Amino acid sequence: MNQTNDALEQMAKLVTANTKAMSALGAQAMVLGKFRDAALPHLTALQRAGIARAFRQGIEETMSLMDDVPLPAEYHSAMLELTNVILATLGPSRASPL
Repeated sequence: MNQTNDALEQMAKLVTANTKAMSALGAQAMVLGKFRDAALPHLTALQRAGIARAFRQGIEETMSLMDDVPLPAEYHSAMLELTNVILATLGPSRASPL
């Protein structure tokens, strides 16, 4: 019975640690999303185009570094979805006038 309690305690600690890590990631995502929403409307079309190029290059470099790392489909799906949302938001139709 003592081994069962030890195993349950270890699992509870793992769940707690993972919950804290996921909470921190969620907070970071929320803050970055709010920053994006606040900053992007103030950019000109030229600024947006430059940021979009640099962002695409950064994503491509990151993806090439991860070629040999097995990651779940959900990771790739979430990354590509957010990348596409950001690139769409950077589109010229949303730029502020010069």
